[in-house]
Amino acid sequence: MFRKQKEEKRLTVEDKLDIIIEHLHRLDARDRLRTWGGFFRGLIGLIPIVVLLLSIWYMYEHGDELLQKITQQAAKEAAAMTSDNTGELMKKIELIFPGGEQQ
Repeated sequence: MFRKQKEEKRLTVEDKLDIIIEHLHRLDARDRLRTWGGFFRGLIGLIPIVVLLLSIWYMYEHGDELLQKITQQAAKEAAAMTSDNTGELMKKIELIFPGGEQQ
């Protein structure tokens, strides 16, 4: 039931200081990598903000032109749909109600 205790090596003060210095060098390298990683992650995080600002500026400068083009295209499509569908609708009405002309 008794645990065996490991024999500890007797380290000198110089050995202990060397171990501490080695750990500090590892921490320094890791912190340097984490700093660069955070910098690049921050730059990538700024991309959506830049895209949003550029799109707001573009809409401010060219919004009227875009709305005009959209309106013209919608009007052309509506005119095409009504002219095509009117003829087809009249044909369907004639099939359903033959000789439905009023006098």
